[in-house]
Amino acid sequence: MIRAAFRRHRAASVTALALALVLLTVTAAEAAARTMLRDRLAAAAGRALGQDSTVDIDGGPALLALLDRHLDAVTISNDHATLGRIPDVSVRARLQDVRLTGDRSGTVSAVHADVDVPAASLRSMTGANGGRLPVTGVRLDEKRGTVVLDLGQGGLGQATVRPALQDGHVTLRLQEAEILGRPAPSRLVGRIQDALTARTDADYPLGLKATSLDVTASGLSIGLEAGRTRLPARTKT
Repeated sequence: MIRAAFRRHRAASVTALALALVLLTVTAAEAAARTMLRDRLAAAAGRALGQDSTVDIDGGPALLALLDRHLDAVTISNDHATLGRIPDVSVRARLQDVRLTGDRSGTVSAVHADVDVPAASLRSMTGANGGRLPVTGVRLDEKRGTVVLDLGQGGLGQATVRPALQDGHVTLRLQEAEILGRPAPSRLVGRIQDALTARTDADYPLGLKATSLDVTASGLSIGLEAGRTRLPARTKT
């Protein structure tokens, strides 16, 4: 009787140990799969939005997603991304129905992104021409929906622009410009508008198109959408 009880105890111990080993193996495999997916998607996001993108994976077990090469949804965040020619913006993008492909890329059924453009980024974008009238400051008027650019040193001049949506892009339309309190010459007005147009006509990553735009107290708030698109593949070297 004692011997039978000992056998039952030993069998239970062996079973528990086996289950623990299986659980440990599955847990380790799940962690490895999640890390692999995050690294792969972070690399693709880095090619689209810039380095230091963080990835959050939705859905079921990562191991099954890796084997199936399919993820229900992925959220990508980057506080120092580039949107077109606008540097150092904050982006939060949600990718739906992500399917991985063999070229370390993938396809996405739909994308929604929220982008915040701070005043410092607007200044960097509009003042990156090295011209005679550098942009020395940016002031935002959320009630009027305009942005005032200070030109030159010591209040030499200013330009008032109105952000607007055009063909899926955010444009900056010059409303008025003045130098030393007087209307700027038409030639200078034309140069300013040409420069603003040249800096806002770049395509956005992941096929995104701007669908909403607001001027806030701290910058611009932009909503973007995209339909079926492809994650950028790794460039061959």
